[in-house]
Amino acid sequence: MKYIIKNLKSFVQCENTIFMLVLLCIVTSSFIIDFSYGLYQNYNVIKDEESSEFTEMQIDINDSEFVTKKKLRQCVLSVSSKTNDNITMYYASPIVEPFNSMDVEEYGWGGIEVRFTVRDNSIYPCELFKDNLNKNGTLISGEYFTPEQEKNGDLVAIARKIENTEPDCTTFLTTRTEGDDRWIKIQGKEYKVIGYHTQMIAPYIPFESLNESTELSKYIYIFFNKPLSRPDYNELKTSFELTFGDAITFPVLEIPESENYYLYNTIILISIMIALLAAINFSVLYKYILSKRLKTLCVFRICGCTKCRILVIFLAECMLISIPTFAITTLLYDRMILPKLANHYEYIASAYSPLLYAIILGIYTISSLFVLTIMIYFNVLKKTIRENKGGK
Repeated sequence: MKYIIKNLKSFVQCENTIFMLVLLCIVTSSFIIDFSYGLYQNYNVIKDEESSEFTEMQIDINDSEFVTKKKLRQCVLSVSSKTNDNITMYYASPIVEPFNSMDVEEYGWGGIEVRFTVRDNSIYPCELFKDNLNKNGTLISGEYFTPEQEKNGDLVAIARKIENTEPDCTTFLTTRTEGDDRWIKIQGKEYKVIGYHTQMIAPYIPFESLNESTELSKYIYIFFNKPLSRPDYNELKTSFELTFGDAITFPVLEIPESENYYLYNTIILISIMIALLAAINFSVLYKYILSKRLKTLCVFRICGCTKCRILVIFLAECMLISIPTFAITTLLYDRMILPKLANHYEYIASAYSPLLYAIILGIYTISSLFVLTIMIYFNVLKKTIRENKGGK
């Protein structure tokens, strides 16, 4: 240890210019590495949160034979909870006779529609649609489906009724009545009417009550709570195309790249190059220092000092200079520079932690040891005493 301290003392006193350049290289490396990491994480957060202006999308159905209720359930349940939490409604139009054959002008109402959401990996009734029915006064009696009724596929329906008249389901759709209770027949099953609405639509029924093989027609709508983000779009596109293939056409939505992405990539690339050059400069400067000590090195080896011990002495000297300097620079960066950078890069401050700084220091230390070991070995230790002496 005394030789290491003696070497450092001599280095500072006799080669103060080189010593200052070494410190500058280490300070530069520390700042650039810390800044590059924070900038990279800030860039990732912005990219993940990138969103479009779209709050809904329409998926066209090309072949109803391959787009069924069973496959749609499989598809929407394969979507992550994070994405499904942003979806306020899935909308589909199942092919259910005789409703799909009815003329709206003749009968005053059209085919069946289903709306639902996915919560906790289960099909749930659409709360947005329920609220709209109540708010607009179109649900004139009864209650909308409960989560249990939707999840269990209970045979319940909300039938159309023109205000102050008999319900439309008193036509051939009515299977039986018991007092005020009525039942209608859908897909060969009797649905109990639990409420009435005034829209020009066939009865509302739970999505899960449909037969598994029920085909869907025209399109599937998806409505979002907030503008669609790129990760959500990519996940939905993957899920629907894997499930339905060419049977659907997934919309192409232009979610523009951030205009700052090119700038971020350029800054990160330049930062990496500067850090690399600083590390190379450190090695070159230390090579110069070693060349000034060849006479001392030869004396050490003649006196029996092994190559391994010499390597340890030189590496320890480098670490005694670089580790404290790197750590102090990081501390100054965190306390003085980072708060100013946070004014320009919104997420950069959240990228750091004491553990993260320790990891960066560890990576820098290991990388420096590796590079310096190679440099010292090939430039000093690999040579014989005579070669080192002659190379002075």
